[in-house]
Amino acid sequence: HVVLEEDQPIVRNSGERIPCLELRNRIPKKISKTYFKLLQNDLWIPCQNLIHKVPEITRNLWFDRLMIERLESKIVEMEKSLSQNHNNWEETFYQFLSKNFGIKINAEPFEQLAKSIPLLTLTKHKTNLLQLEALLFGQAGMLEGPFKDAYPKKLQKEYQFLKQKYHLTPLNKGVWKFMRLRPANFPTIRIAQFAMLIFQSVHLFSKTLAAKNIKEIENMLQVNVSNYWQNHYVFDKASRKRNKSFGKNSIHLIIINTVVPFLFLYGKKKSEDRFKEKALHFLETLFPEDNKIIKKWKNLGFEPSSSYQSQAMLQLKNSYCNVKKCTNCAIGNAILTL
Repeated sequence: HVVLEEDQPIVRNSGERIPCLELRNRIPKKISKTYFKLLQNDLWIPCQNLIHKVPEITRNLWFDRLMIERLESKIVEMEKSLSQNHNNWEETFYQFLSKNFGIKINAEPFEQLAKSIPLLTLTKHKTNLLQLEALLFGQAGMLEGPFKDAYPKKLQKEYQFLKQKYHLTPLNKGVWKFMRLRPANFPTIRIAQFAMLIFQSVHLFSKTLAAKNIKEIENMLQVNVSNYWQNHYVFDKASRKRNKSFGKNSIHLIIINTVVPFLFLYGKKKSEDRFKEKALHFLETLFPEDNKIIKKWKNLGFEPSSSYQSQAMLQLKNSYCNVKKCTNCAIGNAILTL
């Protein structure tokens, strides 16, 4: 029995005392004092007043480990889905790609949408954008009308035929969230962009594996919307004509959250380190994310040079600092021995 302070002897049912190792007098007072200071403060990260004293090489080596740890945690769900899809890489990649098109607020409905209509079904109609939109908007539950515009009426008619042909069951329209979203991120626009992606590219995962550099991935994900959506954000409500191409920031988030983990998982499954190395290289090539957590790190004087470092910082904050796992952290351990 190992305790900090033995305030009560522990005995077996027989009354025999269980041997106990008390740590209080075995831990240097300076380490103990620093540890409790980390544990009890309410700073954004427990060690923010001390982290600058940790050697840069210690931080960088720990960031390397955190980056791999973050990738390993991301691929757990992907590995599970891959198994459920009978090791169909294209189908699994398509489902996670769809999920990330929904950004955080509509990620779950987008995942449900992809699972409600197999990639093989969409592939059969890959040369007809109208049919692709009919299938996707119909399955999203957004073609239940009535409509005033001619285009949604055409989609509705097309979907009714395809729904019967493939025995499809649409989602409930109520699962989609529009509130607190910029119009450019409305699920209607994201679905239109996703339809265009399927229209422009087939075998998306195979193309990802074959890509020689990040530019090829960016080009693959660079999509616009069909004519109707150029001046609409929702059905039957015209708006000023605007460019609604998939933005570079959105493309980079897709690469970080879908492309990179899938490359890493593929390399792991196939025992081919070149795909793991490509995944890490892509992260080193991309600019760091610009979110609330990264801005806080910058305020503390830590400016990530790439997505590789910013992903490590996110892992550090969420998995260690928030739960005060300082003794499991290389930076925390270094601080305890300063």
